[in-house]
Amino acid sequence: MQKGRYKHITQKEVADKAGVSLSAVSRAFTVGASVSPKTREKIEAAASELGYKPNILAQSLMTNRTRLIGIISSNFENPAFVEVLDLVTKELQSRNYRSLVENLTTESQPEDVLERLLQYRVDGVLFLSSVLPVIFAEVCAKAKLPAAILFGRADLSGPINVVTADNYHGGKMGIELLLTRGYKKIAFLGGPINATTTIDRKQSAIETLTANGLEFIAIEHCDIYSYDAGREKSLKLLTNHPEIDAIFCGDDILAIATLDSAREIGKRCPEDFGVLGFNDISMASWGAYNLTTIQQPIKEMVFAAVDIIIDRIEYPHLPTEKRLLPCKPIERGTLKAVIKE
Repeated sequence: MQKGRYKHITQKEVADKAGVSLSAVSRAFTVGASVSPKTREKIEAAASELGYKPNILAQSLMTNRTRLIGIISSNFENPAFVEVLDLVTKELQSRNYRSLVENLTTESQPEDVLERLLQYRVDGVLFLSSVLPVIFAEVCAKAKLPAAILFGRADLSGPINVVTADNYHGGKMGIELLLTRGYKKIAFLGGPINATTTIDRKQSAIETLTANGLEFIAIEHCDIYSYDAGREKSLKLLTNHPEIDAIFCGDDILAIATLDSAREIGKRCPEDFGVLGFNDISMASWGAYNLTTIQQPIKEMVFAAVDIIIDRIEYPHLPTEKRLLPCKPIERGTLKAVIKE
């Protein structure tokens, strides 16, 4: 053995120490297998004394289950996704599953990313994205691999489970909130133009404005939901359209960037104009931003997505499911007070 290298204790060593058969040790460390309490106690005592750890990879060959869930995301620049990833991994750990994370960058090919996960024989795949490459759903369906997308559109076609917030109603809710505060010269700052979250929030906002005889005075899209992209586009909006009295941002990080842009050019919020976000990430409540926003029920969405994945691993014949969860306004300090008639 190489000096300093960790020595893996085998099941045979545990069996010899406990004075039991090798098959008894194997059953003791296999979920659902039968072993008497007395024998289990002897095996666990021997394993503890020797420092034995079950070989998960070897077990997976016997059970055809790795208890690995592949997670694919493409927007780590956005703190919202980091918060979601934290919640997802913790929830999976609490359910005795582990995570294998892949970052879908602009340089990577979607099929290559998914192929790497399949090589590790993951039991399921969770996509943290509002844009799902068609190849993902096709490959997962062909491999009969349980898959779900968190943040995708609820009417997404194809054999993939979907958990998302009611973005359409959230967009309507946002405009109605701005209108009750007396804003009329409203601009929209959204994320990628092809993201279903952006599409649904913007479309419902436009329809709500139209129903009230108004329209956006300007619309800007960021290529990615990131702070830097938000800074660039919000400065453009505020500089080119000084008449703006409110900006509806399709994401909190874009709203936070907008507030910093306003400070840079000497505009005050909410005295000079209002800012409304979407998501309610942790940073939104920080004193420097105190952002009024439309909240997605992130924790409930994560729990639902994990439930769906694990249910379909354990019960493969369950049908595809779509879950749509409601949003709600979180009022802080970036909009002016309600106009009293």
